[in-house]
Amino acid sequence: MDKHHQQQPKEDKICSEDQQELEKKCEEYLHGWKRAQADYENLKKTTEKEKLEWVKLANQGILLQLLPIYDHLKLAIKHIPEGEKKTNWVVGIVNIKNQLTKFLSEAGVEEIKTVGEKFNPEEHEAVAVSEDNIDNQEEEISEELHPGYKLHGKVLYPAKVKI
Repeated sequence: MDKHHQQQPKEDKICSEDQQELEKKCEEYLHGWKRAQADYENLKKTTEKEKLEWVKLANQGILLQLLPIYDHLKLAIKHIPEGEKKTNWVVGIVNIKNQLTKFLSEAGVEEIKTVGEKFNPEEHEAVAVSEDNIDNQEEEISEELHPGYKLHGKVLYPAKVKI
């Protein structure tokens, strides 16, 4: 019996060491799993962000093709003779332009402000200088020659202006 008592503490020590080793491995696995879970969540967020960027990029390409058509529509409406502005077909065309304006706004497109604004080379392209403004250093925009647009605050193309 004396021999049995001596083996018991040794076995307890081995069991205790095994248990500590198992607990350590469990903790390592748990930390590894948590890291993998966090990496997966970060990957999902990054993938979603990249997907939105691709959609924006695709939208930008479409909008760059659509905006010149929109500009021509606005220009055509601007040049409708006064006597025809109340006719049904003109009212219909104006309604289409208004729908298109709303669509562009909801897509994040905004027209760059020009006349009366201070010239900003990031948003405006000066293609002419007014004779009144030759000596004036303020560079206030006096006329818009072609509209420019931003998409979600980023310039798609600058407005062509006269300062």
